[in-house]
Amino acid sequence: MRTLFLHPPSFDGFDGGAGSRYQARREIRSFWYPTWLAQPAALVPGSRLVDAPPDGLTLDDVRPLAREYELCVIHTSTPSFRSDCRVAEALKAENPGLTVGMVGAAVAVAPEASLRASPALSFVARNEFDFTVQEVAQGRPLSRILGLSYRVNGHVEHTVERPVLENMDALPFVTPVYKRDLTVEHYAIGYLRHPYVSLYTGR
Repeated sequence: MRTLFLHPPSFDGFDGGAGSRYQARREIRSFWYPTWLAQPAALVPGSRLVDAPPDGLTLDDVRPLAREYELCVIHTSTPSFRSDCRVAEALKAENPGLTVGMVGAAVAVAPEASLRASPALSFVARNEFDFTVQEVAQGRPLSRILGLSYRVNGHVEHTVERPVLENMDALPFVTPVYKRDLTVEHYAIGYLRHPYVSLYTGR
């Protein structure tokens, strides 16, 4: 499936600028790399990662992208969840055939409530979602994908948990995704020289 990984546009008062999408606006502009979305993006050939907050993209900017993809994976958080649902609904309205899923701790701990919060959401990939999302993008039946909660016939189904990843070497580097899809100069942390690069070598 043609796949878009999306850090959604921010709402006023929230910049969503951390790798885990939790930072609030403040007097110092700071954006972290979207590492947790870059990792599954590196597993899905031909995918694209759009990090809307540091690029200053609005909903009007990202809405047309829905027509170019079959699958959109949105990273959400507790403070941004309602806003992110509205983004999902706008994308779905633009392309009714688009499958939209969410990842992140906020939906992992409450997958059923999250799916019921918006009819635009088709699935939640729980906990370590890298290979879960990869299998969704490969078009595998949702019922056979571990670590997934999904909507079917008006109700929510949950597959068994995916085992914790023990071999980190199974994951590709995220830096090619950074180079391909991100503007490095848009990322900054006040205590580091600019520009900088951040990636994880363990969990």
